[in-house]
Amino acid sequence: MRISRLSGWVLLALGASVAACSAGGEDGTTSSSSTGTFTGSGGAGGGTGIGGGCAEVARDSEIYPVNLYLSLDRSSSMDGNNKWDAAVAGLSAFVQADDSVGFRVAFRSFPEGAPGCDQFAYKEPAVGWGVLPELAPELLAAIEALAPDGFSTPIYQALGGALLECIDVAEQRPDERAAVLLVTDGAPQGPSDTTCSGVDPEDHQAIADIAQAAFEVYGVRTFVIGLPGVDQAFAHGLAEAGGTEQAIVVGTTNVEAEFEAALALVRGTALPCEYPIPTEVFQGEITLGEVNVEFSPSEGEPALIPQNDACDGEGWRYDVPQDATSIVLCPDSCAAVRSDPGASIRVVLGCATIVL
Repeated sequence: MRISRLSGWVLLALGASVAACSAGGEDGTTSSSSTGTFTGSGGAGGGTGIGGGCAEVARDSEIYPVNLYLSLDRSSSMDGNNKWDAAVAGLSAFVQADDSVGFRVAFRSFPEGAPGCDQFAYKEPAVGWGVLPELAPELLAAIEALAPDGFSTPIYQALGGALLECIDVAEQRPDERAAVLLVTDGAPQGPSDTTCSGVDPEDHQAIADIAQAAFEVYGVRTFVIGLPGVDQAFAHGLAEAGGTEQAIVVGTTNVEAEFEAALALVRGTALPCEYPIPTEVFQGEITLGEVNVEFSPSEGEPALIPQNDACDGEGWRYDVPQDATSIVLCPDSCAAVRSDPGASIRVVLGCATIVL
């Protein structure tokens, strides 16, 4: 169902050891585990491989492709403390990095023209969508042609437009993920002394509300990088509402290096620890009680990750318990996978699920 308004205005309407697999019931009931640590994939039932050889199907799992909308503040305050040069250098490094290959990106800056209320003015990207590294030359040319200019900081409008675009992408590409990366050095400003269909565009909570609605309804996340001068309370609140926990705040010591590090962190966290459930489950060949997740580090033996619906430690859960389409790693397990570039995940079917 498409919702056409956000925040009451023009966006969205929501302002031990592990029992062997073979020890599971013949009806596919789940086994349980009393520890939250990774466990060896050899089962007590004999044989080799996960669950002592009871697995019927194993699928190497690829993460969902990521669509990232870059929204860059170019208000006049970006001209000080090397912030603009750092942003240009950092974004240049980001789009040309080997680790960015395969990202589908778009770009737009703000402000553009006189401050107004129209989020749709910032919806269509100035560059993109395109896949890196192919899009990099066009994107870099567009960024290098810009300069800090403008006395307003219309974050409500610019973020709203970027979220609208990402919502469209999320609907058009349901097997992919979409996110906005907002880069700013300030707080929302403009238009002053007015409301946008009853919403104060400078109200921090109103902006957090549109990010929260986009995340909760459509799964579109909002990342925030705050350059020197940013209102940190606003930046952290916006990132939390947008599903990315907290903003990445750049200090004043070495702005360029810190900004590049912040972009690298966004690149890593933008890759979702979320994997499609294999088709055998949807076709009824395998039940949800016979699904396991195997983590293979770059060094060492593969290990099972237990199902942990509470995600209060290592483990995984289904995205929607009663209508699952994806397997989502809990934060601790996600961090372990992301910290090992050579790691891989397999979804293994046919063994009773190991449950924490």
